[in-house]
Amino acid sequence: MTGTLPQEQEDEEEAALWVARHLGNAVDATAFAAWLAGGSGRRELFDALWATCMDDAVTDGLRIHDQKAGADDETLARVERIRMPYKRLALGAVAAGVAVAGVLVWPLVRFALTPERTFATGTAKVSRVALSDGTIVLLNGNTRLRAKIDAGRRVVHLDAGEALFDVRHDAQRPFTVAADNSEVTVLGTRFDLALNDSRVDLEVERGLVRFGGTSARQAAVLVPAMHRAAMVDGRIAQPVALGRNAATDWQHGWLQVADMALADIVPRLQRWTDKSIVVEDPALLRTRVAGRFRLSQSKAVLDSLGDLYGFAVEETGSAYILERR
Repeated sequence: MTGTLPQEQEDEEEAALWVARHLGNAVDATAFAAWLAGGSGRRELFDALWATCMDDAVTDGLRIHDQKAGADDETLARVERIRMPYKRLALGAVAAGVAVAGVLVWPLVRFALTPERTFATGTAKVSRVALSDGTIVLLNGNTRLRAKIDAGRRVVHLDAGEALFDVRHDAQRPFTVAADNSEVTVLGTRFDLALNDSRVDLEVERGLVRFGGTSARQAAVLVPAMHRAAMVDGRIAQPVALGRNAATDWQHGWLQVADMALADIVPRLQRWTDKSIVVEDPALLRTRVAGRFRLSQSKAVLDSLGDLYGFAVEETGSAYILERR
């Protein structure tokens, strides 16, 4: 700040900036604490503006918190007096604070306030959804993802399962998918991303995909069309060429593999059955298998694999239990 503004107005604009940083998850906690301690009434200013950017339930929560912390009636009344003008001008105050400070955080605020859409499928259900930017996503069974798209950013979180993305090209808005501790970034392409227990599997059918980790220590890998890559234990393996049949055959209800560990087969089958697939023998999980399997017939697939690779399948009311013969 320049110091030429009245202190009250300067504090209001700084409070707006701190709200913007919190909404964008870009907060230096030490600096924020120092700012709060640097002037009388700053906590009340921040709380009032933050509450206004949310809803009345948040305000109620702040009041309860203050009461538990021993705030007196006068302090609570001050919060309410501050809050009311901001109820009318909250977003304008945030935008004005950003403009005056010359800090380009308004896009973070706008994105944080953009509604998030959630999509989910049940067991053995494949669903096709269209995102607001024109991207088409095919969800495998037992899959859940969240999407937030505005004029400047396109961000999706794959919380569980597997999805095939046909991304609408937009050079100005990269499309990012976060899955576990990995992150995929594209401009416009077609790729499959799956959470398979402790690993994240990526297959690229068209275009070029940047596959990286959320940790700065993990260097990103560029995965070209008709290649696959995986993140296992926080490390990304170098891409390898896809075989003749990609794992995206699941969209037609099939899984075809030439050389895959049983440990990697299990989560793919699990998306198509309500029963848990239990394998307690680590050596059995390392068994390499091959074949073409109908995903909706989990028991038949497991029985067939058991006959071929020497394990038995015990079926209970809630699980398939695999044990070496």
